[in-house]
Amino acid sequence: MMTISAFLRKFPWHRFAAGVIAGGGALIVTLVLRTLGLGIFLPEVAVDFTVGRIPGQIESFFIRTLGEGAKLLALLSAVVVFLVLPGIYATLFWRVQKWLKRRLFVIAFFTLTSAGIILVGILPLLDAGFFGSKSSVGPGFASFSQLLGSWLYAAMLDYFFVDLAARYPDGFNLSRRQFLIGSVGAIAFAILAVYGFASLSMKKGRLVFASISEMFAKEVTPTPEFYVVTKNVIDPTVDAGPWLLSVGGMVSNPATYRYADLLALSDPSAPNYADEFVTLECVSNEVGGNLISTARWNGVRLSALLQSAGLSPNADWIVFTCADGYTAAVPLSRAMNPNTMVAVRMNDAPLLTAHGFPARIIVPGLYGMFHAKWLTKIEATQGEYLGYWQQKGWTNRGMIHTTAIIATPADSTVVSGAVRIGGIALAGDRGISAVDVSTDGGLSWKSATLSSPKSNLTWVLWTLDWTPPRSGSFRIVARAVEADGTPQVSAPASTFPDGSAGYDSITLLVS
Repeated sequence: MMTISAFLRKFPWHRFAAGVIAGGGALIVTLVLRTLGLGIFLPEVAVDFTVGRIPGQIESFFIRTLGEGAKLLALLSAVVVFLVLPGIYATLFWRVQKWLKRRLFVIAFFTLTSAGIILVGILPLLDAGFFGSKSSVGPGFASFSQLLGSWLYAAMLDYFFVDLAARYPDGFNLSRRQFLIGSVGAIAFAILAVYGFASLSMKKGRLVFASISEMFAKEVTPTPEFYVVTKNVIDPTVDAGPWLLSVGGMVSNPATYRYADLLALSDPSAPNYADEFVTLECVSNEVGGNLISTARWNGVRLSALLQSAGLSPNADWIVFTCADGYTAAVPLSRAMNPNTMVAVRMNDAPLLTAHGFPARIIVPGLYGMFHAKWLTKIEATQGEYLGYWQQKGWTNRGMIHTTAIIATPADSTVVSGAVRIGGIALAGDRGISAVDVSTDGGLSWKSATLSSPKSNLTWVLWTLDWTPPRSGSFRIVARAVEADGTPQVSAPASTFPDGSAGYDSITLLVS
């Protein structure tokens, strides 16, 4: 019986390495085609399949721990898998060559079998359908991209094992200089990869403003700084030309709208024009986190589109479907709220792709996962509907928890003399009546000064002037009170499944 060490010694590592390099070339080609909308990228399909089936509690752990780095880790893992597989397959090259003999036949064999394994084996296992029939690009482009990638894989194997082998009949041995250069390059690449991974992992952090003046200047979040959370590895790029939004389900007069139609309905002179400042927060936002932003949204009232379609009196839920396959739903009462809209503009400009171009839902008071982006379909249904995240265990109620965040100074800042503490408070669409701040870890409380919010659907900015009584360390704590007097929940809660809760706090060091 062969031991593991004996197997590792006899394993054809040079063929495996050639297969990994060739597989990498194939992945690059398919990634380019995917970004052009002409194919599929296997690691992306694998990540989407895996993320869609991971229980929400496990997913929440990775999001809390790594933030956006969790997605990068999943993608890197998938890339490794789809480099190892062609590496293993390449170890069969000499056997195939002895069998088929002719060089062209060997290239054709590896091209067709590699593409076949992907199109009729791997893709169905990843729920993308035979030949990618369930993918967004359809079986034609899916097959084209994988055939092209497989051909490049086969051609590179041919080059390594025929042309390069003929050039070095006694084997290819690295010189000391080549070894040192290669080693330094590999180390540099590894450092850059780790740095990039760490940078993405650190993106998810606290909401911080450099100063009180910056906090007020950014009461409406600049669009480039507005938080982005997505289930996708690569977000869809929707062409507004052929794009259509359908309104159907339990309606008597189904309708479709072109982008130009929505722009007309979203004109300030239109009767159902919607224009609101709304704060969005991700359900994965930790207490004090930065997955929260405010923008001005323009569009058309969702209630107008539903009424125009002849909404059935038996309908009680409204379902949203998006270009990336994402789904979400809200109760009819939320959908008919005059502040709920199909938005086409953000901060007085057309939506960016990252924020849902050409149209998205804005439903104030609910966490961001209900604000569906890249909208393609609105359907009236009967009975509670579980959307993409809800099928994984996340809340389908989705009401934003009341929170106060200390946003300036930053945690662990060293201060001296009088200091002005500031932050935001949000209660979804329920309003804020007060914010209390403690500078002694919660033993005593002082009332903060509230600014007038942009609307009753946004965060409220607050400030507190404080003069430290001594030098040392001080724990600053904040809590909010809703407009009707309901206090913020003090008991800590994790983000899964209903959103985080508890008081935010920082430490200030007084010199």
